[in-house]
Amino acid sequence: MNLPVLSASRSQIMLACRLATRLPFDEPPPGPAAQMGTRFHELVEGAILARQWVALDPLDAAFEVPLRSTLEWFTSTAVPGDATVLTEQAFELKPIGGYVNEPGRREPHWRDSMVCTALEKRGHRDYPKNPGAFYGTADVVVLERDTAHVIDWKTGKRSDAHAPQLASLALMVAEAYKLRHVKATAVYVDLKSGKVKAESRMLDSFDLHVHAGELVSIFKDRATATTLPDPTPGRHCFYCPALGCPEKLRK
Repeated sequence: MNLPVLSASRSQIMLACRLATRLPFDEPPPGPAAQMGTRFHELVEGAILARQWVALDPLDAAFEVPLRSTLEWFTSTAVPGDATVLTEQAFELKPIGGYVNEPGRREPHWRDSMVCTALEKRGHRDYPKNPGAFYGTADVVVLERDTAHVIDWKTGKRSDAHAPQLASLALMVAEAYKLRHVKATAVYVDLKSGKVKAESRMLDSFDLHVHAGELVSIFKDRATATTLPDPTPGRHCFYCPALGCPEKLRK
């Protein structure tokens, strides 16, 4: 059986239900809303890379207001002139050993248990798909001398389910660039009204350490378990594309 590729966008599902990490996935084709979200991401990326307003195609005219609002928010974050701004940066995170969790350790660390590599851009989320690795793509990463800011554009409704994805991306950035803490922000953009709302969280070394332990436990479970775990039903079931799940709550 081919195991699903683990990714940051699936963090909420796989942390909530271990069965979802052990069943094959069947990704449905993107609907109109997803296609609009993808196009909006492309326009934001182009504008940030060009560091100027992009000339919109007539077919993209409906994005003008939300795009301007989003770029105004981004410039208002006061990105230093010497900062490195990466867009659509993909990462590959691999567990490499035992997870450090020593009682009484003053400064918990995750780096004895995993290594993260920034992948070369080869297309939108074109991951190598190694079943023994965990992948993620950050919409924007702003790198400064000793810190980083991870930004993820969201064109849907606000949801607590996005927190694990942001924590996973922050962990990847911290490991790839050897940082002790990372600021993670979900930017919710209403494509109809153009309103923008940002929610940020600073993840310190301990936060990243805890999240790393959760991810490593998933890999250990997949590598050593001989039987499938029971499903853990919840709101995540509605979005889970796993095949063969006996949970009847999924629609």
